[in-house]
Amino acid sequence: MRSVLEGARKPEPDTEGAHDLPAGKRKLIEAALRLTAGGRSFASLGLRELAREAGLNPNTFYRHFDTLDNLAREAVDSVSQRLRPMLRRERWLAAHDEPHNVPRRACVAFFVFALDNREAFLSALAEYHGTSPALRDAVRATLHAVSAEMADDVVQLQLMPALARDVVDEVCTQVVLQLFHLSAEYLDADAARRDALVDYAERFIVRLFAGSVLLAQQEEERTPVSRRA
Repeated sequence: MRSVLEGARKPEPDTEGAHDLPAGKRKLIEAALRLTAGGRSFASLGLRELAREAGLNPNTFYRHFDTLDNLAREAVDSVSQRLRPMLRRERWLAAHDEPHNVPRRACVAFFVFALDNREAFLSALAEYHGTSPALRDAVRATLHAVSAEMADDVVQLQLMPALARDVVDEVCTQVVLQLFHLSAEYLDADAARRDALVDYAERFIVRLFAGSVLLAQQEEERTPVSRRA
């Protein structure tokens, strides 16, 4: 495994968004996430309500955003820019230190991030099927990016060499969606239930990949020798 890591191209650090947001913009985003964490949609927010929650003058909003949809997209993007590099680092570190434990460490990292960003995750969960097409698209685009980068890492680290790239892509999409929806339960669970959810998520990932490998082997066995060449 170490030789694979040495030869593979490590993911470049995501420097976009590395600098702190302007204070006013950050306060507005944080205020919007607090207000929507209980299940309200971004579309239901009023500018005065939002400014009051942020402790700012209502006119400050238009210094940073054109519309509430624009604020919502930036809120999703600000979380994405922290989540994705963190997950990639954790996968690469786990593959280097304990390859057999990559699924569990990735699950733990994802859920801990959700816990540390509770309001953002609750808002994203609510908006995944919400009324704003722009926000739905932003949440789903982030999940797609997370799953695509997971697939890149699985391939580069040769964690599942028996699987074709399209199969890896499909499995990673299913894994990320499952973790995302499980995060809703994880956020409100006690310590014992959270441990059980990590165990379940790890088994889900292992079984999904193991089943995909078995299906690939069965497909190979059914393929005529003349077509394998």
